Amino acid sequence: MKILLLCEKPSAAKRIAKALDDSGDPVEKRIGSVPYYESKNGDRLLIVVPALGHLYTVAPKVRNRNVYPVFDFEWVPRYEAERNAGNIKEWIDAISKLSREADEFILATDYDIEGATLGYTILKYACGGKEEEAKRMKFSTLTDSELKQSFKELLDHIEFPMVEAGICRHMLDAIYGINLSRAMTVAAKRWSGKYKTLSTGRVQGPTLKFLVEREIEINCFVPVPFWRIDAEVEINGETFKIEYEKSVIKRLKEAQSIVE
Repeated sequence: MKILLLCEKPSAAKRIAKALDDSGDPVEKRIGSVPYYESKNGDRLLIVVPALGHLYTVAPKVRNRNVYPVFDFEWVPRYEAERNAGNIKEWIDAISKLSREADEFILATDYDIEGATLGYTILKYACGGKEEEAKRMKFSTLTDSELKQSFKELLDHIEFPMVEAGICRHMLDAIYGINLSRAMTVAAKRWSGKYKTLSTGRVQGPTLKFLVEREIEINCFVPVPFWRIDAEVEINGETFKIEYEKSVIKRLKEAQSIVE
């Protein structure tokens, strides 16, 4: 029996393959530049394959950058929506090829919202709709003992509430980011007559606002001089540091009169 075990990244796949292999020495193979491992576990052959983080992302169905607002989104391979994501296609193709040879599927990504979401999208789109039948490894560390125990106690299905939360977050990020970015870009072009892509988002915008406010505060700050009076006194041959009772003296004349 061949079982495809989907991990979040190459380093995790290597650790998991080693922990679950009966001899502790899995066979490393490659499809192009994509690594994967074959581990013998009893009478089962585990095909341990890594993702590269998120292989899919949310993109608007209407790709015209001048159109907004848009509310119709879909999951697409990252290389279709992002620049500099060319190697993602090779990764998806490799996982798809391995999935066609598998009898069962196990999700072994991080047990959190992002791990569940990226695993779900790969199982659904790259593996041909295996998200409903896939089982789940639940672990918090990559120690051999915990990985082996997790494999023995597989969950019957992936955690769909986490998946829904992850999809919701990605959709919200897209709705805010794409619509506001397009609105800003179009407005800037109308005002200046030149095209320049501007970006903002659900997190980026408020963060930038905070930075601008802090920068304005810093630039508007007018330093006000003040004085403090410290002294050293010697009592019975021992030296002590003392401070005047007013920690801040705002006028030089007052400080001088106190000292005198």
